[in-house]
Amino acid sequence: MVRVEEHPVPKIESVNRLHQSVWALAIACAWWCGAGDARAQDAAADGMGADPEAVEEAAASRPSPAVLLEDYTHYVKVANVEMAAANARALLDYGLSATEFVGLVEDGAIAARFDEANRRAMRIAELEELAAELANLYEGGKKERARDPDEIDRNIGLLTGTQRGKILARERLLEAGEYAVPQLLSVLEASDDLVLRAEVQRILIGLGRDAVGPLSAALPHVEPATQELLVNVLGSIDYGTSLPYLYELQATTTSEPVKSAARKAIERVQGSFDESTSVGELFRNLGEEYYSESRSLTSFPGESHQLLWSWVTGVGLNPTAIRTEVYHEARAMELAERTLKIDPQNELALSLWLAANFRREIEQPADYENPVYGPDRRDPTYYAVAAGSTPVQRVLRRALDDRDTALALKAISALGSSAGGAALWVGLGDSRPLVDALSYPDRRVQYEAALVLGRAGAAEAYEGSERVVPILASAVRDPASRYALVISHEVERQQSLRSMLEGLGYTVLPPSTSLSATAEEVSRVPGIDMIVALLSGSATVAMIEEARLSARLSTTPILALLPYNEILALGDRFESDQVVRLVRMGLNDEQLAENVRQLAERATGAPLNDEEAAEYAIRALSVLRELAVSGRGGVLDISDAATPLIDAIAETQGSVQLRIAQVLSYIPQQRAQVALMDAAMDAQGEDRVALLGIVADSAKRFGNLLEERQIQRLVQLVEDGEDEEATAAAALTGALNLPNSRLVPVIVE
Repeated sequence: MVRVEEHPVPKIESVNRLHQSVWALAIACAWWCGAGDARAQDAAADGMGADPEAVEEAAASRPSPAVLLEDYTHYVKVANVEMAAANARALLDYGLSATEFVGLVEDGAIAARFDEANRRAMRIAELEELAAELANLYEGGKKERARDPDEIDRNIGLLTGTQRGKILARERLLEAGEYAVPQLLSVLEASDDLVLRAEVQRILIGLGRDAVGPLSAALPHVEPATQELLVNVLGSIDYGTSLPYLYELQATTTSEPVKSAARKAIERVQGSFDESTSVGELFRNLGEEYYSESRSLTSFPGESHQLLWSWVTGVGLNPTAIRTEVYHEARAMELAERTLKIDPQNELALSLWLAANFRREIEQPADYENPVYGPDRRDPTYYAVAAGSTPVQRVLRRALDDRDTALALKAISALGSSAGGAALWVGLGDSRPLVDALSYPDRRVQYEAALVLGRAGAAEAYEGSERVVPILASAVRDPASRYALVISHEVERQQSLRSMLEGLGYTVLPPSTSLSATAEEVSRVPGIDMIVALLSGSATVAMIEEARLSARLSTTPILALLPYNEILALGDRFESDQVVRLVRMGLNDEQLAENVRQLAERATGAPLNDEEAAEYAIRALSVLRELAVSGRGGVLDISDAATPLIDAIAETQGSVQLRIAQVLSYIPQQRAQVALMDAAMDAQGEDRVALLGIVADSAKRFGNLLEERQIQRLVQLVEDGEDEEATAAAALTGALNLPNSRLVPVIVE
């Protein structure tokens, strides 16, 4: 919390400002009384009373946006927080568009003072949110104005005008970034004005990496004379992403000047020209960089859309806006496709394309129509299944290394549909992705891997095979359970965060002030599904790094609450991290809960509901029964499932309980048969009859392993039970091969 000192308003302040201050105070009153979204007239009425004349006078004297902006900067400067906030809110309530607001700031020659004041306001807790809104409006307006095609044409025209005009034009064209490149390129292609062409080249070089993408897309399609100019520009920019395109042009052009220029540009960018360089591998490596979502390959960080560049015959260089969430995946897929056109046998490029396509599906917002992957194209799983085991195992290896849970689940599902036999556990030479998935921190990944390996039916044991059956058994017992941690130095907030998480269905371990202090508690549960932290910025970073080094917490989603200024400072660091979300302190429980839901879904998909949990249990039991019936106990020992299944049979009923009983009947352990009999005696009606039959199956396989108390109850049931129950009990006594003396009293009576 920043301490703010009030300063008296200077005596030289005009009467007009004092009049406007009265109006602003009315707004402030309304705002802090809960009327922050009311129009100015309503706010004035709340602040000045119900006198109609006063209301009318206030509406008539409503200050203009220019006055409000001037007053806002003034009151921030003199540290009058209340008045600064009132003027900021009133200014925002005008509903100016971003371009209107930037015109208000810059046309009024207040830009420098506003920028300085707003930066100061961002450091004051009471003004932080309002200042952020104004900053976003201002920056958005500058971008919108600079990117307008008419504005770009106007600024290109100014490049040959006065010196001041050139400076302003250059600044605005650089602000436009990629958006200006098509019109700048048109000048290079068509203009005879050598001075203008030279200025345009300087602008393109000044754009740096922002020009590389569009110019690289245009390179193969323009005339050789323009190609030579573009190659020289790309060489001067000296940015590595142009290398695949420069090498490709150097290898395919029939123009010697272009070939020579391309070679020189490569030498400038790379340091030397290598004749043996594989163009396909250059494209694949660039695709890998895009897949990793390198910030240097994001043209507009923090914006909702990026641009894809293509060449359209008759139109020229054409931008396509695409949501940022799927931009990097689109570029990775495009570059992998270019590699495959050059080298169709390149399995690394194929696996990159498959992984990027899965990630596109995972990241793509609901109901968004992707401009480069429309609804007419097939589901990613179609391509993965068709590709076979090896490329998909590479996708899984990538997912495990990246701790990408959602991608791992997609890859395992595809492997389960298309692959089988030893390929599943032999893997990729020294890498065994599916077996390694059994040790992955997320339980759903463990379950899915165990299901695929269990169904595969190994003829020989392999390293890690001993984990398959226990994991399948654990999937039977409450796979929908979720556990969470709360880390905070504030005890009161610990409890409120705990309550919020419990309301979402999490079992929250005792809150703590540090992650290391929770180690013992964490070791007692199957896994941690969410961490919510309220710490300082540096402590938050340290906690995240500690979690990522922990075998049990490395994939756990982390929601960190921070002041807005620290989010700005740390945003770049965690922007591409799929399982870290930084949120502003001050959100209410409902807003925090929604952030937890969104983060959990982004990291691992929607949490398991009761129906899905039951499906996991049934799938696991089906595989366990197959293993039991097949007699492959030497490889995947069904006895390893005994303990969790014994616990589960006492907690379930109906069809699930009968499936558990069937598996237990194949386990040659006394405790398994005893648990079966206890379940049978606790059941009623048809379930009891069915369970007695399953106990009989166990007895036929392994003999009588029941306890004396159970045998006494069984004999009593033979004597007193209803017809079906009595018959089933009698059949069990026969399977147990009880001594005649146990049945004589029943017969004699």
